This record gives sequence, structure tokens and C-alpha cells, in this order.
Amino acid sequence: MLRAPASPARTRPSRRRLIPLALSSAALLALSGCGYSDWSETHRETRALRMAHVAGSALSIGSENGKIEALSTDREDVSIEVSLQSPDLERLQLARVVAHRDSNNTLHVRVDWPDGKRKSNEGASISINLPDARDVTAHSSNGSITIAGLGGHADLKSTNGTIRVDTHDGSVYANTSNGKLFADRVSGDIEMYSSNGSVTISDAFGSVRAESSNGSAVVTTMPGNTGPVRIRTSNGPITLNLGEGLEGILKCDTTNGRVTVTQLPKTQLIESSNNSIELRVGQGDEISALRTTNGSIRVQGR
Repeated sequence: MLRAPASPARTRPSRRRLIPLALSSAALLALSGCGYSDWSETHRETRALRMAHVAGSALSIGSENGKIEALSTDREDVSIEVSLQSPDLERLQLARVVAHRDSNNTLHVRVDWPDGKRKSNEGASISINLPDARDVTAHSSNGSITIAGLGGHADLKSTNGTIRVDTHDGSVYANTSNGKLFADRVSGDIEMYSSNGSVTISDAFGSVRAESSNGSAVVTTMPGNTGPVRIRTSNGPITLNLGEGLEGILKCDTTNGRVTVTQLPKTQLIESSNNSIELRVGQGDEISALRTTNGSIRVQGR
């Protein structure tokens, strides 16, 4: 075996060279183990599909660790774009984008990962553009959801992401464990729940139920909307911009804050205290309720 010639003797060994060598050995040891390290490169790939459109059909989208977007656009077919990512290039190449219609013409879109299971740091974002859809289901385990210009009943769920609904001709159910909620110009009833995020609902035509365990709520109803409106948050203020037309009893209650009601025509005071107020608005006995533990409540006419 060949040996390098001995270096001249030194009175003190150099430590500057020993430190990089130790780090390099640790890095090599980590890379020589099974699987990939946290320092591995993330591989990305985008796939695009086109499908024939069936007017008035339903849409169902499922994604894990990625955002979902379904938009009505001026086109004749269905455009599907899926952005995939994985630290493992082979698994990324083997992942399948599945898009098919069932016997009811519902379009299902999802990603099937190798071995039937997505691994850590793998994910897929799905974006769909189509002329219309009647009934929409979109579920993401970790990502935002946006739908716009669609119709029917929308069932939207994310474990960690913002949910946004824009100009929807139908009813909406939205639930996120950690994210904000937005709805604008929804013609039907609205139910929105967030465990940690604000709720903003604009130009609501139907009844509203909104809850957040930690966030503010701002709700605006359209004129002619008879309600009811039910809003609850444990930590945040509530603002209700009320279009003329609500019918029934309006109850506002806060544990730590003020209640302010202004510019509401055709109202009759039932009772009030420092932190609560109860009004009759129009006719009927349907109850609308606004409740917060820690925040103010403001109700005003549009």
C-alpha cells in the first residue's frame, strides 16, 4: 500500500482541518443509510390532462398534501393539471393521476401513489378548469381549497388550509381544522367551520352558520335574505352587516366585550344588558344568534 510522505513535525496540531473531515464523515454516514435523508432533493413534475365535459355533472377531487382548485372558465372541455412532488424520483414517476367518470357521470380526480400510500414529503396539487359542475366534493389532507363559478352542493374539507368559495350557485359546507374561510355570493345556505381561523362571508343569499374556535367573523347578507344567521367564536369579534329582510329573533351575547346595534329598521327591543341584546326583526320566530366569549359584537344595516 502506498503511503503519503510524512509531513514536517509541528509543535501544535491544526484543528481547522479536523472539523470539516468530521462533518464530511457524518454526512457520508447519513447518506449511506436506508431511504433518503432530510437533505434530499425534492423532485417535481407537472402533468396535464384533457377530458370531454358533461354538462351539469358532479365533480369529486381528492388530494393529500396539496392545494385543490376548481374553476368555471370559458371552455368546452375539462382541463386538469396536477403538480406532484416527492424526494424519491422513482416513486414520483410511478405515481398515477386518475381521472374517470362513474356511472352517474361524476368526474373523480385523484393521485394514486406507489404501494397505495403517500409517504412523508410527497404531495400533489390539483387544478381543474371546466365549463360548469353541479355538486362539488373537494377534500385535502393538507392544503387550501378554492372553487369558483360552480353550483349544486359543495362539500369542502381540509385538515390544514384556507377554503375559499366565489360565486357559487347552491349550498356550501366547508370545514378546516386550521385555516381561514371565505365565501362570496353564495346563493344557497352556508355552513363554515374553522378550529383556528377567521370567517368572512360576503353577499350571502341564504341562511348562514359560521363557527371558529379562535378567529374573527364578518358576515354580510343580501337584501331579502330572511336568515337565520348563526355565528359563534370563542376568541374574536363578530361583525354582521345585515341586509334588510331578516325575519325573527336576533340574539347577541358576549362574555367579554360590547354589543353595538345600529341602523336596523323594523326592530323591536326585547331585552338588553351590558354584554347582550335581544331584538325582534320583522316577523316570525326563527332565532338568529351571535355569540363570542372574548370580543365585541357589532350589528349594522347595509
